[in-house]
Amino acid sequence: MTDMTTPPTGNIVRRYLRLSTNISVRVFHGAKHTAGRGHDIGSGGMAIYVPLELPVGTSVNISFQLPYSQMFLGVRAIVRNSNGFRYGVEFVDLTSAEAEEIKRIANIMELNS
Repeated sequence: MTDMTTPPTGNIVRRYLRLSTNISVRVFHGAKHTAGRGHDIGSGGMAIYVPLELPVGTSVNISFQLPYSQMFLGVRAIVRNSNGFRYGVEFVDLTSAEAEEIKRIANIMELNS
């Protein structure tokens, strides 16, 4: 799907709808963990801002709670791109319950935007 929250630039086409949000996240990488912010979430991943050095390809665990949800999510993700301390991460190995909750909340957020 294309990004419905911001106009496309160049030839970028997204596989999943991404919706603008600003949520607290906790990022775990090896023995390091820190708080950060999550933005632009979709079924396939999200953008995070966290003060850690995370090379592209790095596997991290992220815990967060989405707006309109009572479920706390703990997901594994791979860093796909970076710009300073802002990272684009792709969710991997989501359970069916996690995937359905993200999709459900994305639909609610789209209706409320």
